[in-house]
Amino acid sequence: MTSDIVVIGGGVAGVSAVQSLRSEGYDGRLFLIGKEREFPYDRTSLSKAVLAGDLADPPPLSPADWYDELQVETVLDRTVLQVDVTRREVLLDGGRSIEFDRVLLATGASARVPSLSGADLPGVTTLRTVDDVQRLRQDWEPGHRLVVVGGGLIGCEVATTARKVGLEVSILEASDELLQRVLGRRIGGWCRARLEELGISVMVNTGVAEFDGVDRITAVIGTDGRRFPADSAIVCVGAEPETAIAEQAGLACSRGIIVNDSGGTAAEGVFAAGDAASWPLRTGGRRSLETYINSQKEATAVASAMLGKAVHAPQLPLSWTEIAGHRIQMIGDIEGSGEYVMRGAPDDGPALLFRLTDGKLTAAVSVDAPRDFAMATRLVESGAQVGRDVLGDTRVELRELTRAARERTTAA
Repeated sequence: MTSDIVVIGGGVAGVSAVQSLRSEGYDGRLFLIGKEREFPYDRTSLSKAVLAGDLADPPPLSPADWYDELQVETVLDRTVLQVDVTRREVLLDGGRSIEFDRVLLATGASARVPSLSGADLPGVTTLRTVDDVQRLRQDWEPGHRLVVVGGGLIGCEVATTARKVGLEVSILEASDELLQRVLGRRIGGWCRARLEELGISVMVNTGVAEFDGVDRITAVIGTDGRRFPADSAIVCVGAEPETAIAEQAGLACSRGIIVNDSGGTAAEGVFAAGDAASWPLRTGGRRSLETYINSQKEATAVASAMLGKAVHAPQLPLSWTEIAGHRIQMIGDIEGSGEYVMRGAPDDGPALLFRLTDGKLTAAVSVDAPRDFAMATRLVESGAQVGRDVLGDTRVELRELTRAARERTTAA
């Protein structure tokens, strides 16, 4: 019988695992360890409502008394020094230790910071925590010049928010288009046009050589020698899975903690989920997915596996964002081989972009089309075979295509 479960990490993966464990009937001792002083909160709000000042603080993932109701022993503002998989013990700073029967490493990821001259200057920051938001906002006022280094999801979200509150914003992106990894070149280019309409200056094919300044940043210097004046800069060039304690414990890691499709590591009773885990994909391969929804799905699978239930949960990337006033949702990897089908036109209203591989739907991105995206998600998850002509025909309801795909699956 499983007793004494320790969950390390106060993000959505850790909290979702705690919730799932209790909902599945686990009634033993349950610990949640977080390195921040706050109770676990919604990090997706940091680059939007909190940064904009619409919310003073990010919404909690669960009310503080929820942990008491579920009899979860929270250990906040503490650092895990070691996970001893032989002695089955978690060692914390301050000398405390907690024994475990099962342990979940949901340690998340940290913002990647390039090793460039001036990266440690005041005014140069990243965005991962509440403290990061406070540092970023303390000097913001209309006319303040912000340079965003990196044109991925976080960079474009921050740029949108900063422009909303009256800053002069520039985005520097090293590749030849924004958002390619998550939204693909087609939707990335459309987003770039929308950001430029807001008055944001977007520079693609522009790497960063250094951050210039004496007591504070005054400019960002591009690799081509151009100088971009800046009162502050935010670095948004990806994240690094937090694997230090896993590596110290002897667990295999490669851009994340290596796990099977139920979150188990090679060490008995040791699991990983969320941004820290390199999780198997339904399309083959593995990686850290770095999305809220995937973290929830992984944590649910881990909770079942911890309680000895057979579960297999390879993942499809699934996420959403808000950029330049538009809600964008995505499932699967939109960039890759195959055919592309556009349903609708994003300039004229709701639209979806699909990717077909060998006749099967493998990915989709929607712009301002949440209802259709729900249907598109079902089609992609089932790997439905849909003709490109009917897929792109807005006169044909996606619900009809979903029903037809389900009937074909049942008949087979």
